[in-house]
Amino acid sequence: MSRHDDRFRTVRLLPALAATLVLVLSACGSEDDTAATTEPSTSESPSATGSSETLALVADGSTAGKCAMPSAEVLSTFDTAFEGTVTSVEDGTATLEVEQWYAGGDASTVTVEAPSRSLDDLLMAVDFQEGQTYLVSADGDRVTLCGFTAETDPELEAMYTEAFPA
Repeated sequence: MSRHDDRFRTVRLLPALAATLVLVLSACGSEDDTAATTEPSTSESPSATGSSETLALVADGSTAGKCAMPSAEVLSTFDTAFEGTVTSVEDGTATLEVEQWYAGGDASTVTVEAPSRSLDDLLMAVDFQEGQTYLVSADGDRVTLCGFTAETDPELEAMYTEAFPA
């Protein structure tokens, strides 16, 4: 293949790459840059009433907006945060056994509904895998994306510990 063909292919791919970048940046977070200052209503509250209850969350990018740089300050504004291990993934729903609550609940199990099959939801979604441990945060019943929810690693764990001191 000639150098000219490679350049032509690259030029043809640029619009697709640009569109993908726009989708990634627009599918993460909400349009509100301000922290929530009001308490969630009873219907939005993610708190469970007992440790045997199951909390249900949704992981999608349906709220258009932009990503904020992940920080403990921003993370601390979310009303739900926990560490959990995926025990099953069935029919688009991941079930996590909670190992530690940082904020917002005491349920022993949390289910996270997978994103829709739309491109923007899939680009920003966390790919929950059975047997893996994740740090998960949510605002209302929506899992937060943009680096706030991901597989557990020391850096993310330090951010959760800073955001939600014991």
